[in-house]
Amino acid sequence: MPASGQPHETGGGGWIILGVLNEILLKLASQPDLRSLWEEVCSSARWIVPSQRLCVVLGNDGGGARIAARYERGNFEYGAPQGGGVVVDAWMVAALEAQRAAWFKGPWTEAREADQARAWLLAEDPDVVFHVPIQVYKKTIGTMLFALEDQRQIDRKALASATTYALYVGATYTMLKNSLDLAAASAQLREQNEELERVQLELRRQLDRVRAQHEAMLEMSTPIIQVWDSVLTLPVIGTVDGARAARMMEEVLAAVVQHGARFMIVDLTGAQATDASTIEHLLRIFAATRLLGSQCIVSGVPAAMVGRLLEVGGSLEGIPVFSTLRSALEHVMGALRQRPR
Repeated sequence: MPASGQPHETGGGGWIILGVLNEILLKLASQPDLRSLWEEVCSSARWIVPSQRLCVVLGNDGGGARIAARYERGNFEYGAPQGGGVVVDAWMVAALEAQRAAWFKGPWTEAREADQARAWLLAEDPDVVFHVPIQVYKKTIGTMLFALEDQRQIDRKALASATTYALYVGATYTMLKNSLDLAAASAQLREQNEELERVQLELRRQLDRVRAQHEAMLEMSTPIIQVWDSVLTLPVIGTVDGARAARMMEEVLAAVVQHGARFMIVDLTGAQATDASTIEHLLRIFAATRLLGSQCIVSGVPAAMVGRLLEVGGSLEGIPVFSTLRSALEHVMGALRQRPR
């Protein structure tokens, strides 16, 4: 490993006036993305440390590093060179672990073969490689490595400028990255919300379809048929629950009024009396029909329903009951023929 050392005052150049530094810092703060930020960092760094080459390295969670950017005489490269994404050799790790600016000094023979990033920095046989830590809240998150032709380019004034610059770079990078991460998270949240809205819309559509299908089934389950003038029939098939009973009541009363029906035949041949509530619903329909002046006639009472009817104490007193729909129709036709003219 090459020798490492601290900069000292040599009386050389490297000093940058405060006005120029402020102008550079303002330009850094206006960058819209990380690529633009690192390009401005690399381009502006030449005013602070006039190096042959500059490599910006950021620490990673595995204890190594990754290359954020490289710069050589106006040529900027964002990210790692092809095939050299992660740097883990001791030289780069040592620069990352440094708490203050320092340098690596040759000989470079062994170092040149150790890693692609080092090989790139040492391609023109610099005198030293000067590294300045990029820190945020006293934590080193990366480093800038400058390949210098002459060690004397690093004096106390250059050190102060480079250290100040690196601190601002660290703060700007952190703020920009957090802002970009927040924007990405917000965009992802918007996408999730849009997807949730799409799912909710689809669920509402499905619910509307189910409701429409349920409404259609209710209409189909209450088929009131006009078999003759003033004669209606309601075939009841299946179990009568609360919702269906309410629909039947509404449809039966409306049909009786609309057609002026004298007779309403309720055919129970296909009905199922699974519980007492079914009987109660039917009895209420019978009673409501009679209140409108229409004679309610029942046909096809299943044997199972007879037992349920007796259990709930229901009564069909005053309601003609026939074993089949045909018998009920014959009774109605006879009554109509006997009607006085």
